[in-house]
Amino acid sequence: MEQTAQFYLIYPLGLVDQGLDELKEKWELHFKDQPLSILSVDEGGILLSATTLQGFLLNHLLRTPTRILMRIAEFKARDFPKLFQKISKIPWKSLMIGQAPEVVAAATNSRLFDSRKIAKALQDGILESYRKQPVKKKYLDHLEANKTAELPKVYYRAVDDVITISLDTTGEILHKRGDKIYTGLAPIRENLAALLLMATTKNLPKEELTLIDPMSGSGTFLIEGHDYFSVNTEREFAYQHTPLWIDVALKKKVMDELQGRPSPFAKLQGFEINPDVIELARKNAEGKKINFTQSDLFSEDNSLVGKNVVVINPPYGLRVGEKEEINLDYYKKVISMIKKKYQPVRLGIIIPEEHKFNPKKEELIARLPFKNGGLPVVFYILNV
Repeated sequence: MEQTAQFYLIYPLGLVDQGLDELKEKWELHFKDQPLSILSVDEGGILLSATTLQGFLLNHLLRTPTRILMRIAEFKARDFPKLFQKISKIPWKSLMIGQAPEVVAAATNSRLFDSRKIAKALQDGILESYRKQPVKKKYLDHLEANKTAELPKVYYRAVDDVITISLDTTGEILHKRGDKIYTGLAPIRENLAALLLMATTKNLPKEELTLIDPMSGSGTFLIEGHDYFSVNTEREFAYQHTPLWIDVALKKKVMDELQGRPSPFAKLQGFEINPDVIELARKNAEGKKINFTQSDLFSEDNSLVGKNVVVINPPYGLRVGEKEEINLDYYKKVISMIKKKYQPVRLGIIIPEEHKFNPKKEELIARLPFKNGGLPVVFYILNV
């Protein structure tokens, strides 16, 4: 029987529901023979039980999480000798390849709160575990050959002296897709774009829709729409440097069985006023069925009537170097022009929280606050 473990999928605060929708959809598509076992959902993520292989492969399949952690242990400790003792008893030789890992620590209402002392206790405990149960030579050889790789970090979380130890399976944060090269002035992270797209198009027949971004920039929304069902094989993940993956037989067969699908949208169309930025977007979307056209949203050209859904991340004024602060009237004008030119069945727009946009009650479907580049913003989904 395959080994099972608990995996915690981390999401941007307030956007877990959209991540849960994707998880259910992708699980049914790729692992339908085994029911999805969700243990809990909180404001920051989803805890599920799965085989180690399934948990690892979610890194390739999901577009919306920030990171995927594998739970290793949970225990109480009120002093550093106890923490060292607990860590040293974990069989790290079956989880890592001999490295003293980087430690990411967070503590709330705990006696153990000094991150440097926590990291030392964990690293010393792991090295003691290696001393008692030595790492196999083939794993040490893998470590020697991959010194510059993004090796798994160990995550330490303490709440009221209850400590949870997890192993990072992701490596570089998951919004790093491995294929996008060029970014614009105020980019949105890829996993955020995927989450907002899911929220905007929920319960809509995507296969009938044209996805439009009237200020497409480097093309993030459109690329995420195009690649929603794709399998990410463009980058490495931390789990690939663990014994649990190194020992998997027929790795190529495992990966080949993860079949992606074409874009769920009928068409994808980006408009952008800056010709240089359009060229960057086209390079990012090379090989994808996405059309980019030079156009100013506030001009009368390039109207596109049909079954359209629009997503847009407009400028934020001083954040992108405007000489004058962009105000609420600007965003209202953006919405008005979108209605006029594209007549969308639904519109998703990011507006800074400070402008306190208050849409008509009959138009508002959802209001999703989050931070983009550290700036508090709100994603409004409108039925226009």
